[in-house]
Amino acid sequence: MRQALTIAARDLRANFLTAFGLGSTAGFAAAAGVVLVVVLRGNQARLAGWFGTLYVLLGVLAALLTMRSFAEEERLGTLELLLTSPVRPWQVVTGKLLGVAGVLLVDVAATLACPLLVASMGHPDAGPILTGYVGVILVGLAFVAVGLAVSAATSNPLVAAVGSLAVLLALWGAGIVSGGLTGWPRLALEELAPSGHVVGFLRGTLSTKDVVYFVSLLALGLVTNVVVLEERR
Repeated sequence: MRQALTIAARDLRANFLTAFGLGSTAGFAAAAGVVLVVVLRGNQARLAGWFGTLYVLLGVLAALLTMRSFAEEERLGTLELLLTSPVRPWQVVTGKLLGVAGVLLVDVAATLACPLLVASMGHPDAGPILTGYVGVILVGLAFVAVGLAVSAATSNPLVAAVGSLAVLLALWGAGIVSGGLTGWPRLALEELAPSGHVVGFLRGTLSTKDVVYFVSLLALGLVTNVVVLEERR
């Protein structure tokens, strides 16, 4: 585990010592603020619409944060060293995940000003806010795992970002397509789409099925990432 933590610490420093890392935090916080202004109506202290949009923005953030994860290693010539060293692929993947997750948590923490602002104007229900942020963490980590898997398969950061967005849009779009279907195809696509598993978070409830969905998506992304790196060794 020490090797994974070393990789994570190095990636964290690389992110927050660059304009890209600082810009991602500032940009995500600014976008959250703009969405809050658009969503709020009158004196209604409700954040369901804000969290719903935040889940979508997490897909863009995950693609941006992960697009350089492996491409940068290849550009610096360190990816080959990592893959041929005693460090195992799962340790590399774990380190990369922890590094990006650290940046993600800082970005999410920067949005806490939004519910605090709403609380100063009214009396919002704390339940949906807490479950909303639980959803933000679960959705963010799952999307990051998908982004890392796509990033590991290419040496081009732009291709990695576009590929990650394409995969996440396809998953999200499954929920839209399901609306025009019936029977088991509709049920299958509804279960496949992330949009069907965030409703509980918005309403202040934590469903085991929803938590398992995002944990499974996280695990699938990590396993795929390990398999891709094994193939590249």
